[in-house]
Amino acid sequence: MSCHNFEKASGTRFRLWLDEAPPSMEPTRCHLWESKVFVSAEGIPHRKSVAAEIARPVGGMTVYGLLSVTLDQSIKTQGLQVNVPIERTEGESWSLSLAPSYDKVLTGFVAEYMPGLFKGIEDIGEGALPSFGILSFERMAHSDIGSSIDIFRELTRAIVRALTMKQVPETPDDAFALLAV
Repeated sequence: MSCHNFEKASGTRFRLWLDEAPPSMEPTRCHLWESKVFVSAEGIPHRKSVAAEIARPVGGMTVYGLLSVTLDQSIKTQGLQVNVPIERTEGESWSLSLAPSYDKVLTGFVAEYMPGLFKGIEDIGEGALPSFGILSFERMAHSDIGSSIDIFRELTRAIVRALTMKQVPETPDDAFALLAV
C-alpha cells in the first residue's frame, strides 16, 4: 500500500494510490451499473486497487479529477468486465484534493463524465488489459468547474495501466506517461 506524488515544472500535480484508497472518501454505494466486457489477453495485474488524481493548471483554471478502481479476479470471467455506476450520487466536499483551495471539489459519480471511463478502457487496447476479472469504478471526485470527460478518460488510462505495471513510477515523466494515449 502506497501513495506517490509527482509534479511537473508546469505546476501539474499527479497522485497515485496503489492498493489503497484516497483518505476520507467512501466508495460508491451504487446499485445500478453499466457493464461492458472487453477482450483481453496479456495484461497481468500486480495490484487489486488503484486510484489516481490530477490537478493541471490551464489558463486561469485548474483541470481536476480523481478516480479509483478495484479489480476482482475471484470470479472467472470471459475477458475483462468493467462496471461503471450509473446512479448519480450526491457529492460531498473533499478537502484533501490536489485542486487549489478556491476550487470546490465534490465526491460522487456524475453522469456527464461516465463516457470518458469506457473510452479510456478502449484507448488501452487488448494486450494491456487484465486478462479476466471484474473492474469496478468505486470513487470519483470532480471540480465544480474544472472537470471534463477528457480528464476522466486520461485518469482511466492511468489507473488501468497502473494495475498491470511492475514498478512504481520513479520520475514525473514515468508517472505522467500513464495518462498518455
